[in-house]
Amino acid sequence: MGHSNASRDIHDSVISRRILAIAQGVQARILVVDDDELTLALISDLLRSSGFEVNQAANGAQALRVLEHQWFPVIITDWQMPVMNGLELTRRLRAKGVLDTYVIMLTALETETDYESAYEAGVDDYLTKKLPDIELFSRIHAAYSTLNLRRSLQEARAALAEKSHN
Repeated sequence: MGHSNASRDIHDSVISRRILAIAQGVQARILVVDDDELTLALISDLLRSSGFEVNQAANGAQALRVLEHQWFPVIITDWQMPVMNGLELTRRLRAKGVLDTYVIMLTALETETDYESAYEAGVDDYLTKKLPDIELFSRIHAAYSTLNLRRSLQEARAALAEKSHN
């Protein structure tokens, strides 16, 4: 995930500023989960330089421990990791009822059955490691837009419920 030229840097910064504006209502905090130290560092540094608060975990089990103490609106997780993979991490989150976290599965795998498995586990989006930074920011933009829509819908439902009780 690297920049190819100066125009890409400018475009990426515009997108990251827009994401941060959208994220204001949710929290610009992302948990990155990957056992590959280089990938973890590259994604984390890219997100931090764009204004996100980033926490890291080396596998799904470590991520679950982090999530016991802090909520993250977005999790970017690798699929294949030792101890606990990203698919199992997502399954456990969804089994616990965690629906207000947007999960982006990051992997080198590209077959249709992999997509199906990820979506069945509760993954919200899917991104291959070969794609450029702009794709990552596009997915994060979609994540925060979706989270804001979900929050607005919950608030509207709560307001309707309160109005119908009065």
